[in-house]
Amino acid sequence: MEKTIVQFILDNIFLFLPLGATGIIATIVLLFLPKQEASQKYEDVKPDVMTFLKIRLNIYMGVYLFVWIMMVIIGVLSDFLIPTLIGGIIAAVPLIVLMLSELKTKKQKVS
Repeated sequence: MEKTIVQFILDNIFLFLPLGATGIIATIVLLFLPKQEASQKYEDVKPDVMTFLKIRLNIYMGVYLFVWIMMVIIGVLSDFLIPTLIGGIIAAVPLIVLMLSELKTKKQKVS
């Protein structure tokens, strides 16, 4: 059994290298493959907000918060405490940016 995640990745580098390269190539192909549509479609935009225990929460933030909490719980219950803390802090950055952008847009007036 491997002692660390880094050792596991280094031992299986020939497995992860083609997977990573395939992911990068697929992303580049999908980036340049679609064609632009000539006509623009306008859709009725509805807010992505759900109410949970009298708290209004963005759906995307709720899903991301759920995944983040599950990641932290699974990491704490395993033997990887320090990587969980570091990964939890790094994974919390988009959550914090979502909250700050929501606060900033609430303060701005729409003209």
